[in-house]
Amino acid sequence: MLMAAGTPAFTEHSVNLYGRPDDVYRTQSFTGVEAAAFLLEKSDHLIQGNYIAPTRPEMTAGEFAARLQQAIDAYFVDDKVEVRIDDALSAKAIAGTSRIRIRASALFSDLDFDQLFQHEALIHTATAINGRRQTNLKSMALGAPRTTRTQEGIAVFAELVTRSIDISRLRRLAVRIQALKHALDGADFIEVFKTFLETGQDEREAYKSAQRIFRGGDVRGGVAFTKDSAYLKGLMETHVLMNLAIRDNRPQVIERLFAGRLTHSDSVTLGPYFETGFLSRPHYVPPWAEDTRRLAASLAYSSFMMKVDLGAVSLEHFVAAAERADEA
Repeated sequence: MLMAAGTPAFTEHSVNLYGRPDDVYRTQSFTGVEAAAFLLEKSDHLIQGNYIAPTRPEMTAGEFAARLQQAIDAYFVDDKVEVRIDDALSAKAIAGTSRIRIRASALFSDLDFDQLFQHEALIHTATAINGRRQTNLKSMALGAPRTTRTQEGIAVFAELVTRSIDISRLRRLAVRIQALKHALDGADFIEVFKTFLETGQDEREAYKSAQRIFRGGDVRGGVAFTKDSAYLKGLMETHVLMNLAIRDNRPQVIERLFAGRLTHSDSVTLGPYFETGFLSRPHYVPPWAEDTRRLAASLAYSSFMMKVDLGAVSLEHFVAAAERADEA
């Protein structure tokens, strides 16, 4: 990919690694673009009201880093993880095995804290540390394109199941897929930048969002970095795998997802090596994944609620239903 930066071959290699936003999901009949449109349509019904207040980021990178460091020290009691401020990041935060970097120019909110702690620290950093703790296969600490979809899928799922994600971020993940498809279809940097502006991002964040898509690409359009297509795809696959693991009475599959930087399929195919002790159980498992009773309830409810059509009802329907009941 690096050798092909700025050329159509860059996108070709990127698609081979991360897929396209219009790929049909495996085991499903819809694409990432369709999934994004579904999420935006469902959330449109929720944000039409004025009750959901806009998030106001007011915490500086320094203040945020200090707070995050305190939480990380309390969780990673047997390992040292350092929070650093970085001037060169395009993302708000990037997690590694021994440090989490925070973008110096960014402002943060309380919602950002919960989201980044669950996503970056308790998933990306924890799985890297767990992989490094493996005695016989330390390569499980290393990230690779093959594990990106699973890593990001688990991380976004963690935000959802811990209620650390807000409606704006969920919509932002969906808009990234639509913007990526727009770029692949020929939209240039300015057009993609405007797409993010129209969704409510300020100019700085809209620029950073467009920058993500054109990393290694061509700002004139048609050549883009497709990694953002992995987030919703990974989230869907994580949801399905966890449902199946609980349904089939194999909760150990869920635990193994955290034993290193693995894929969904690794948690199944590497089962014999965990059973013999060649591979170790993960040292750090996020609290929400340890209790499958509560996790099962959350999975079952979310699966049911996906079938509910909010567009077909209004608050007045409850009044009308009560009046009919009274008349009966």
